[in-house]
Amino acid sequence: MLIELSYILNETMPKWPTNPSEKYHVDAAPERGDANNASSVYHHLHNGTHVDAPHHFDPTGRTIDQLPVEDFYYTAPYVLELPKKKGETVDLADLRAHEREIKNCDILLIYTGYCDLRQTDPAAFADDFPSIAPDAARALRKEFPKLKAVALDFLSADSCVTASRTGFPSHHALLDYNEKNPERTLLIFEDVNVKKLLNVENVREICAFPIRWAGLEAGPVAMVAVV
Repeated sequence: MLIELSYILNETMPKWPTNPSEKYHVDAAPERGDANNASSVYHHLHNGTHVDAPHHFDPTGRTIDQLPVEDFYYTAPYVLELPKKKGETVDLADLRAHEREIKNCDILLIYTGYCDLRQTDPAAFADDFPSIAPDAARALRKEFPKLKAVALDFLSADSCVTASRTGFPSHHALLDYNEKNPERTLLIFEDVNVKKLLNVENVREICAFPIRWAGLEAGPVAMVAVV
């Protein structure tokens, strides 16, 4: 059985507060006398379910088209339920409590429950959502060598309240490659419907293949769990 974990894109979906909105443009329509329906869209790469490549915050990091396709396929997923409220963080202590499970996974899907607001109160969902503490982000990368990616049920690894002031430390910790961070980088999947996997036994695989534009830093993702 397949379970879709990506959200359907639309023009009014919740997003990072300063991101531009999605826009549809109808290029052809039978009711206007055209032979068919044909549309164009303006899509911001960090709206909806998407994946951040290293180039997002690292000018020399790999772009979305430079990553091997195997980086988007996972055979040892683990769903970690960590209830978090507005403004709270996924902390290092949270990871320590589940260290054995995380060590054996290649993608860590974090469910905080904050995604419940996405449908009922989109404005609240996009306001001061949970984030990953910088030391927790560093630990994920440095201490769990099998891990290839993290998937979050909230909008961003960094807080929309503090990120501009602090310089997006968790994104840098996961994505940048340099002498201080020589380990393999981790991909970041944001705005994922992890709730669909709660209480689901035997999640065998996660396929999370992005649409790839050459030279860019992210891509929208069709994420599907095989159970």
